[in-house]
Amino acid sequence: MIEDIVPLDGNAAAGRLGQFFTFDVTLATITCGDCAFEGPLAELRLYGRDAAIVLRCRHCDAVNIRMLETGRSANLDLSGTARIRIQIASG
Repeated sequence: MIEDIVPLDGNAAAGRLGQFFTFDVTLATITCGDCAFEGPLAELRLYGRDAAIVLRCRHCDAVNIRMLETGRSANLDLSGTARIRIQIASG
């Protein structure tokens, strides 16, 4: 049952999400599309493994990010995320 599954935190998704982003995704700030809670991706709750993962808001439990690998492609759904913010190094 889903209630028996203990989620990992968003750090566990860093390697897989790195396929899409060239920065450390765990440092990105995510704004939930449902409740507008803002926090680091590393604090989202990760469900799933192998070919499919879901990252949920730690505040309202809404799905923020979905990722599915089919063998021939990787699919990233950010529809539950209102915004992803990253810091740009000054230089």
